[in-house]
Amino acid sequence: MTGVGATESMPYADEALVLMPTLDVRLIEAKVPLANTKKLQQILPNLIEDFVLTGVESISVQALPPIPGNPALQRTLALTDRAWLQWLTKQLECLLAPRVRLVPECLLFDLVSDGELAQVFYERAQDHIIFSHRTAVQLGVSWVEHQDSPLDQDKIVLPQVLSNAILKEISWKYLAKAAQEYLLANSNSRSANFALNLLPPSFRRDAKSLGSGAYGALSSLTGLLRGKPKHTSAHSSGLSWADPLVWRQPLYWLAYCAISMVIGFVVYLSWLSFDDWRWSKRMELLAAQNLTPAAIALLNQSNAADSPSVVLKAFIKQATEEQRRHGAVSDADFGVMAAKLQQLKAAYGPEVLQKIDYDGDAITFEFKPGAISASSAQVLAHARSLGLAVTMLAPNRYRLEPYAGLGSH
Repeated sequence: MTGVGATESMPYADEALVLMPTLDVRLIEAKVPLANTKKLQQILPNLIEDFVLTGVESISVQALPPIPGNPALQRTLALTDRAWLQWLTKQLECLLAPRVRLVPECLLFDLVSDGELAQVFYERAQDHIIFSHRTAVQLGVSWVEHQDSPLDQDKIVLPQVLSNAILKEISWKYLAKAAQEYLLANSNSRSANFALNLLPPSFRRDAKSLGSGAYGALSSLTGLLRGKPKHTSAHSSGLSWADPLVWRQPLYWLAYCAISMVIGFVVYLSWLSFDDWRWSKRMELLAAQNLTPAAIALLNQSNAADSPSVVLKAFIKQATEEQRRHGAVSDADFGVMAAKLQQLKAAYGPEVLQKIDYDGDAITFEFKPGAISASSAQVLAHARSLGLAVTMLAPNRYRLEPYAGLGSH
């Protein structure tokens, strides 16, 4: 459906695409420094002084979104008359659409590749002809030629650079189809012109939305096209799930949760390490406070008096001797140690031990070569599962300590 009327008469649409004639906007390519939005607005007027004849105060300058794959400094600048853009912005605020985009008309034209003939579009306007030509992804030019006599396409003379170009007349039928293709091609954030919009950031700040990308309505300076093809909406909604922009916020929170979990796990491990160190220091301090003068003198004579394990071993030996003097059974007695060893070797068979040495505090034992198939690591792991303190001295040679856990790591 087509019609001509005021913007207030346009019915509701999911999206409105407004086409600005290329003649009313100048697109130039320039190197723009990397800066935030506020700083960029201060830099842009200085960058266009060499491209305009009038003062930059009357010109509105916008930096179009960067093209994927191009250098970050290479940007396209859109120059429009400030008063004209303000008037147009005020008129477009009456559109009943959650998303309104204003784009140069030339970006709807086909972009020809190298080796193909260029395309020049023209439009009759009273006694002159308006020509438009798309030169790049975000670039286009437009010019006017006066025509006093009736228009004859065969008599149109183009600039020498475009002398072999194909002439096409701009019709509303062509614009409607091209606009639908433009919306489909730029409904994904990976496309070059997805975020391209000549409307200022202050335009309907409370109603600004990225929308679903569905085709709702087309508006130009001379007419309106209304419609909503079903296949376009479905296609856009299908693309939205594959769009990186849709997953940007969830991925941000996912990364935040993952980092929080890693930090929490590291803090928890650090606290466990600190608590273990504090516990060992407390055990060492308690053991040192309960040592007898004879045990302290014996420790001072050794070079390893500062080692925590030596202090604990001295205390264990002192406690064991004290229990034996009173006739009590201690964990270091041979009977108790032999029972522990029997419990350990039960998993490997009755005739696996080759030698046993008991020194009054611990048992040193050896397995027969080839008698067990388990490795040293498996033997130590099995001992830990039984609550026994076993250390490896050599291949097939181990030491069983009393008081499992004290003085061992």
